[in-house]
Amino acid sequence: MPAASSVRMDAQTWTETWSPRRPLATDDLTRGCWRQSRDDALARRYLEHSPKALLSMLVIDVDHDDTVLRALTKPMTHPMPSWIAESPTGRGHVGWVLKTPVVRTDAARLEPMRYAAKVEEGLRRSLDGDVGYAGLLTKNPVHTDWVTTWGTGHLYELDELAKGLGELMPRTLPRRAVDSSGFGRNVTLFNRLRLWAYRARRRYEDRLEWEEVVAAFAANVNPEFAVPLPAQEVAQTAQSVARWVWRRSFDDAGFRAVQAQRGSNGGKKGGRANTPAQQEARRRTVRKAQDARRKVTAAQMAEDLL
Repeated sequence: MPAASSVRMDAQTWTETWSPRRPLATDDLTRGCWRQSRDDALARRYLEHSPKALLSMLVIDVDHDDTVLRALTKPMTHPMPSWIAESPTGRGHVGWVLKTPVVRTDAARLEPMRYAAKVEEGLRRSLDGDVGYAGLLTKNPVHTDWVTTWGTGHLYELDELAKGLGELMPRTLPRRAVDSSGFGRNVTLFNRLRLWAYRARRRYEDRLEWEEVVAAFAANVNPEFAVPLPAQEVAQTAQSVARWVWRRSFDDAGFRAVQAQRGSNGGKKGGRANTPAQQEARRRTVRKAQDARRKVTAAQMAEDLL
């Protein structure tokens, strides 16, 4: 790993690496948040740490009164943070700035999102962070209400963070992270939406109606999480999936073409051509299985009557 501590982060550098153009921000979380200009958001106590289309920072919420000690005391079980923003109680947010942001609006690139979610879970474990943190807003490290400790100015690749976590880097995303952690829920929601949308798209011809239906489906999935995502996060994810699938026009012809292409790829993606002959063959197989089940049921009923 590079000598991450050789270059220090500071308020100016953090502001330059902070990339949202019109971020969500607020002074009071109980009153909600709204999109504002960068200058206005930088004056707020809480702000959105990453653009809605990109994950550019990973943030962990530490609900303990010794956030700085957990983040900086040696030996650390995580790479050096970029910053720590503490409240007077000692509770705070710990953040790492990514060199290469993770795109979270492209349904074709789910694997980087999964990888980022696993890294986030590893960082949460290392700090015993709050599993219920939504991951949308962070304590603004340049606001005077927080005590900010600046860490490294090094920008991390996900692989660096994963390597620095060692055994704390999960091989798979645990169920608790899927249900509760910020980006883990995003990945799960995104995956549920895209898999449903590929088939559902063929039933809609009006774009506005399509976007409303996807938003409604996402809203119905969200309550399944132990800690639901914020409504704005759900709406953003639904909009991203709806627009991505719409642009690729998954109509009947297009869907059959994709399936046929997958089938011609040696079965590597599990697809198969959907020709009339194959459809009829599958129907015959289903009918034979149904007939067999009926015969077994009839025999069992006869035995019961004897």
